[in-house]
Amino acid sequence: MEERELQRVILSELPEKVNLRPLSGFKLNFSANLGFQKVYFSAKCDCETAALLSVEVSNNKSDREILDAIPSLVERLVSQERSFRGMDCSMHGMMRKGFIGGSQDEVGSPEEN
Repeated sequence: MEERELQRVILSELPEKVNLRPLSGFKLNFSANLGFQKVYFSAKCDCETAALLSVEVSNNKSDREILDAIPSLVERLVSQERSFRGMDCSMHGMMRKGFIGGSQDEVGSPEEN
């Protein structure tokens, strides 16, 4: 099953309250598993932070097997989206800036170091 078709099927099965946008066109394979394709979605917060969400599907699966797994894939995406939206905007801010071993205030910005 091609990436766009898989995204379309997943989007059609998402609950109405879930607001994800399909993403495509990644030139790099971000999958740690060879032989798998990843399909990507974006969730955006009012604070302008966006999350990159994804699910993986084995290239060895038939279309029928993939369609049978859609409920599980949708559940994973919904869980990822819920986790992202469950964070407050201050946490989103830390995600945007990056943080290593402590808060950004403790580490300091690159300009300060």
